[in-house]
Amino acid sequence: MSAWQEVRDLVTARETKTLADRVIALTEAERAEVARRLPGFLTEMRGTATQMARESERYHGRDGEEPWLAWERRRTVRDALAKFGVALRIAGAGTISGPAAAAAWLTRRELYPEWAPAPGPAEVVRVLVTRPAEWQADIAARLAGKIRRAGDDRIAPLVLALLRASGITPPAHDMLVVAWLTGEAANDDPLLGPLLPGIFDAEGAGRALREERLTPSPTRWLSLIRRLLDAGRVSRAELLDGCVSRFLRGGAAADLRFFVRLHELVDPAPQEAAERARDYLRLLPAAPGPVAELALAQINRCGPHDDADVQEAIEALTFRPEAKLARAGLTLLDREVRRRPARAGELAPALVTALAHASDDVRRRAVRIALRHAAAFGEDATPIADAVPLLPADLGRELAAVFGGEVAAEETREPFTPVPLPVFPEPGPFPPPAVDWTVRALHGWEACEQWLAGFVERVDRDRAALCDALIPAFGSSFLHLYGRERWLDPDAWIAAMAKEVIAPGSDPGVPDPEPVDPWAGSSFSVSVSAVPSEEPHAAVEQEAPENEDDAEGDDEAEGGAAPERAFGGLPEHVREEIFRQIRELGVSAERVEAMRDGLPVPPPDPGEPNFSVWITHFGFGPLFGEPEEPDPAVELRRRARLPEPARVSPPHMFLLHRLSEIYRTLREGTLPPVLLATPTVTTGHLDPGVLVDRLELCAAAGTEPLPADLQQALLRLPRGAHPVAAERAARVGSQAASAVAAWLARGGLPDPEAGLKWGYVEGAQEHLFEERDPMHVEQVHVEQVRLVPVLRAEPTGHPLIDELLREPSKWRWDDHGCAMDWWPSILPSHREVVSVNYLPHLLYQWNQPGVYPPYLEGVADADGPLGDATALILAYFLATSHPGSVPLLLRMTSRGALDAAAVGRQLALLIRRTWCEARPVLASLREAAYQGAHEQVWEIVRTLLPGLLPSAGERPVVAHTEAVTFAADVAAWVGARGEISAVSAHAATGRASRGSRFARECARLRDLLAG
Repeated sequence: MSAWQEVRDLVTARETKTLADRVIALTEAERAEVARRLPGFLTEMRGTATQMARESERYHGRDGEEPWLAWERRRTVRDALAKFGVALRIAGAGTISGPAAAAAWLTRRELYPEWAPAPGPAEVVRVLVTRPAEWQADIAARLAGKIRRAGDDRIAPLVLALLRASGITPPAHDMLVVAWLTGEAANDDPLLGPLLPGIFDAEGAGRALREERLTPSPTRWLSLIRRLLDAGRVSRAELLDGCVSRFLRGGAAADLRFFVRLHELVDPAPQEAAERARDYLRLLPAAPGPVAELALAQINRCGPHDDADVQEAIEALTFRPEAKLARAGLTLLDREVRRRPARAGELAPALVTALAHASDDVRRRAVRIALRHAAAFGEDATPIADAVPLLPADLGRELAAVFGGEVAAEETREPFTPVPLPVFPEPGPFPPPAVDWTVRALHGWEACEQWLAGFVERVDRDRAALCDALIPAFGSSFLHLYGRERWLDPDAWIAAMAKEVIAPGSDPGVPDPEPVDPWAGSSFSVSVSAVPSEEPHAAVEQEAPENEDDAEGDDEAEGGAAPERAFGGLPEHVREEIFRQIRELGVSAERVEAMRDGLPVPPPDPGEPNFSVWITHFGFGPLFGEPEEPDPAVELRRRARLPEPARVSPPHMFLLHRLSEIYRTLREGTLPPVLLATPTVTTGHLDPGVLVDRLELCAAAGTEPLPADLQQALLRLPRGAHPVAAERAARVGSQAASAVAAWLARGGLPDPEAGLKWGYVEGAQEHLFEERDPMHVEQVHVEQVRLVPVLRAEPTGHPLIDELLREPSKWRWDDHGCAMDWWPSILPSHREVVSVNYLPHLLYQWNQPGVYPPYLEGVADADGPLGDATALILAYFLATSHPGSVPLLLRMTSRGALDAAAVGRQLALLIRRTWCEARPVLASLREAAYQGAHEQVWEIVRTLLPGLLPSAGERPVVAHTEAVTFAADVAAWVGARGEISAVSAHAATGRASRGSRFARECARLRDLLAG
């Protein structure tokens, strides 16, 4: 066999270790031959994979050149080639002579998985390090240059492994450093020495390290650097100079975050800070806030400074937009003027800069300093007087009284003119039945309900005419309908009904499942040992308790004449392993063959050992015993193309039951003349009198209504008792009519307990906020917060209704969240139950079905009590600035369906516990107030503030001030009265007249509410 044939066979078998050994041992001539044949072999493999993909497409009836099919075919081919990627790379790494060609081969995209990480490069590197050193250095540089991003699993692991194994000096390439940083941090890494200094210069290094933390304990890279620092392997000066040089280069705060923490880890001494004082000063004017704060702290530590440095620092700080840094600059200015009043004139421009600052707190502090040192400024006060017009009127008057200047006009708040709420049309009568729809027009639950009603009526009345009406829309559509295992979309069921009328019996049904190997996925460990002669010849032991099958196996092995084969219930490879070990133990070949074939077993020869067989079994099923019978309910659902109830949302499953029974009875020829549950109002409600009329029609036709359709009709009845309709229904005499009469007489479904709880995941454990606060609030990320639906209802005796009212899962997967536009019409008299079912789909809508305002419009127009679930959904729309949020709030207000207090409470929780922010909420509420909902907006804000405002130990931020300011404005618009204790508490802290703007706005709101 030629060397090429050996390599080819090893690649095909994916024997990577053996392949690497063989490639290393190749002669130069053999290397050249393999390198020459590799590209053609890859082309051949690609062609084979493409042909197999096309054959698979034709087998599944998908032959064609549609763009999506071509994309799927390319993905299939790439996945097939990637399985051989490691072997092909090994072959190329050891045979391709030119470094450029080898690098191109090793980085071919089709040799790597598209989505999964690339397999480990150990065998490829083992081959590469056998090549000449100069060749290795060349290919390492070429491969490193191809790294384009930090997480490039396709190339970076190979380059780093090659550099570590070969000892080559790493090439200068920023992304190589970044890729190294994304890996493990180890003391003994040979790349530490050459690559660690590069973190200060490599673009993207700071971004890769931005999640590094010093508290509560240093994370991996900071911990490693501290160990290196303690061991003297890196110097303090190198680290400090590297950090400062990185700061001076500039960049986003997030990209410099690691270097700030590294600087903090080194903790320079005053002398070390003094040596870099000029660099720290250069950072004050424009560096990101955390860097400027660090620089200021070092400048304060390494004093004293000359006058020019002090002035430079003050001017830089008062120029900063951050209030904290500007206040620090004013503190320095105040201290310097106290120390040397003669320098006041030099520092006046910095004070003027602070007077024009965007922060109200900074301006007020600058005014106080100016008034305190008015005498020191003396004849240099002209710039201060010129700045008076830049100040609000109250501050301008204080300053002008001492320095002169023109005071700005009083700020007038935006006038508010109340407008009436917009008028929304009341729900109207439901449109009449219709089947003359195109497939495209069958969109939305109303159109589908119309179609279903018209379809059932016309099937009973004039099937031929119905067939003619359906052919244009459905005759050539839904070509692959019967190939689907489940029909989850209402459109699929409607298409199946239409096709059954067009071509009766065309549905071949769901095929039987493929036979299941009961041993698939199981593993066995067999041990045969000799036992004393007085014990049985064979005893089969296993992890499960012994049963009759075990004893039967013993008899066979002992020499009984049972016709069955010994160990016949086990997979053949396990039986053969048992017989092999028995034979090695000394049992005669004749007896072993008899056991294998199920023949009478001869008696043992003298001295022949007895034996015991032990089997350890790992798998999903029992080792012995009868196979489990399939669950009849599961098989019934499978044949009806219905999913498991746990894998879809309860309202969706309820809808599928109704669609499935219409289709089934259509095929059986037992459809009633009319559907009971077709609504009479666009909310989904059903008039009780119309329901009784339909019951009478079914009774006159001698048919019972469909069970799911009956239960849907019950849920669509208006709330309350309907005695007149109940009496009429009782006289109909059918079983369905009796159920309707009882439902109407007792007032329908009692309101279930419906609501929600807020939960979170911490340390892989689920908790509720109401039971336990997170141990580390800052570690509760948005993906860890969970909405826990609450739904409890008394059994009704109607199985599908009881299944519908089961508590939804807080998790979602598979097909949860389909057909959500139907849900309000399924429970139009219990709308909070609908909102509870929406909760699992609210917060995390990326690549998943989500909840949108039109769904909640259906809830608003429906009937029944409302609670926290509905309030939270509206709050979410407001907090995410959804374009439909304000019209929805106005609609709910107009309908009397707005629980404003609950919305305010849920808004506070959203802002506290998720990524939502206050500013979009305030913007949405302001817009709603200007459109007529000002009173409701005040109620929302009144309950929002206690949960939103800073708690003990928290500092107020701009969003808190804006919230209180907006609340004070709305309170003035509506003439609100009544204390909000949280606002009063904040107003009482400090001096409201001279304290922060937040405290002043709290005082303004407090005074407005006090009247």
